[in-house]
Amino acid sequence: MDSKGKYIGLNQRIPFDVLDTSIHNYIVSGVIDRGNILQHMLEFTSGINRASKATAYVVRILIRQERMIGVLKGALKDTLYSSLKIDDRKAIALCLISLTYPITYDLLIALAQGFKVQDQINKQFINEKVMSIYGSNRTVDIAIDALLPMIIELSTIKRDKVSIYSLGSKLNISFNIVYEIVVYTDIKLSGSKSILIDDLAHRPWYSYFALSFANRDSFGKLISQKDSAVGKGYLTI
Repeated sequence: MDSKGKYIGLNQRIPFDVLDTSIHNYIVSGVIDRGNILQHMLEFTSGINRASKATAYVVRILIRQERMIGVLKGALKDTLYSSLKIDDRKAIALCLISLTYPITYDLLIALAQGFKVQDQINKQFINEKVMSIYGSNRTVDIAIDALLPMIIELSTIKRDKVSIYSLGSKLNISFNIVYEIVVYTDIKLSGSKSILIDDLAHRPWYSYFALSFANRDSFGKLISQKDSAVGKGYLTI
């Protein structure tokens, strides 16, 4: 916890390759193999203590997002998770991380709001925006330092030079279930139970995804579409 009472729970980078492989193995076997995750983590993280801590973060994601992963598995049917395009898998990883560690979502929203008014953002801006939510302390600073390389690896932002960042290329979503997971994550973490369909394209979260907002008919596994008196209705969880 931080001084403002909001959960952080993360102080070390989670490599995409480790989380991606762990999601695949969990979908295939239904088992979380902590030992296997640790061995994989050691390829990216020096020191057994750091690797063990990062492994615990991955395990927590798999446990806390068990329902989400189950929905994903059911929707994929005969499609192997490992055969999904890299952008789909990065989007899934980003959503699972955000749902488990909401500071990730808050950081991305702050960045997206900044990129609306300028092409580049510095580290000071990032720190000020996130610390305005979580409080100004060393725990928050460490979490930001862990998250920045993670979201760079997930293609959401680019590091132009030391402490200067710009918006990355949008993740192209191919599978409807991934689209639904992306929207579910925004509704859940924004604190609202529903969002207007007309507002989707303008919300900060979607700065990082290339989505067809006309492709909503397959929703129903995580999100329900309701009619409204005006516009195209709204989506609710």
